[in-house]
Amino acid sequence: MRKTLDSLKTLFVSSRGKAQNTALTEGGIPRGGNVGDYLPLFKGRDQMGRKVRSETFPGRVTKLIFLSDSCASCIEVLKLLEHSPRTNHCLVIKGDPEPYSNADLEDISYEFPIFRSSRVVSVFGIQRVPTIVTVGAEGRIERVDELADPGQLGDHLEASSPGWPGRDQGLPVSMFPDSLSHEGKALEGARSVIRDQGPALGSFIPNREYVDRSGRVLSMHSIQGMKVLLFISMHCVRCLELVAELQEIQQPSVRFLLFSTGNDEDHQELDEFLQRKWPILALSPEQMESDFLIRTFPFVLVADEHQRICHKRTVYTSRELVELAGTRGGAASGYLKK
Repeated sequence: MRKTLDSLKTLFVSSRGKAQNTALTEGGIPRGGNVGDYLPLFKGRDQMGRKVRSETFPGRVTKLIFLSDSCASCIEVLKLLEHSPRTNHCLVIKGDPEPYSNADLEDISYEFPIFRSSRVVSVFGIQRVPTIVTVGAEGRIERVDELADPGQLGDHLEASSPGWPGRDQGLPVSMFPDSLSHEGKALEGARSVIRDQGPALGSFIPNREYVDRSGRVLSMHSIQGMKVLLFISMHCVRCLELVAELQEIQQPSVRFLLFSTGNDEDHQELDEFLQRKWPILALSPEQMESDFLIRTFPFVLVADEHQRICHKRTVYTSRELVELAGTRGGAASGYLKK
């Protein structure tokens, strides 16, 4: 069951209409990113230089998998696709790479097609990732699914593929050979990549100053006691599901700080949702990487009373967050509401 609260389902979407070119139609039906629309027209080349043209997709079911370089779940999806024998009907779509990044080189390590275009992402109106868009054989969008759990990728890829059993006939247990062994290895490989970021364990937390929404200047070293720094992106499905659980956390002896890539309007709504109990600090993805060496979200740093990094990892639930904060000194320093 999805834990995202109803208010979070529409958070950060109301002021951002889907960027579609509705002037382009097919028989009076728009080309866009909504269910029932015809597939938008786009073309370019994938990471291997192979031509990609959306007009060639009709005739078979196609899965468009929208991912981001800064999303931890997206990295897990890539690793799962790498071990899947059924990617010939899939196209991974990402935004343009950041300047001076090695994202293009990383793309080349995968055999399945990866197509980069921020314009195409905008045309489909993608707000959060990972998102899977299913295009039917007639070229119209059948489904748009946000993938909260990468472990469900197999079901999303297999359910509508031609020649494969439908849901009423039962789905294969896994999209991977040898059942869950390949899936587990793929996820572990992805998580090892995700863990390899942030300051080194035992190093001092960067002594920088940031301004929260109330205008307070917060210096990392001036905050006494244990600190938990949570880094999120407003375009990450897992991040928003975690945000929906933050109200459950009580914090009597731990200082929680929320670093977010959102804009002022995002943070105003987020501040109201969290009842102004969490300091919210706006940082761009570039600043997060520059200041804290963090590239994927959601990610947590825990600093002890001596300002040293004692834990770091990706977390997906409030319970994981509380457990991580309580792993030093015995009893948990925070707890969940009953």
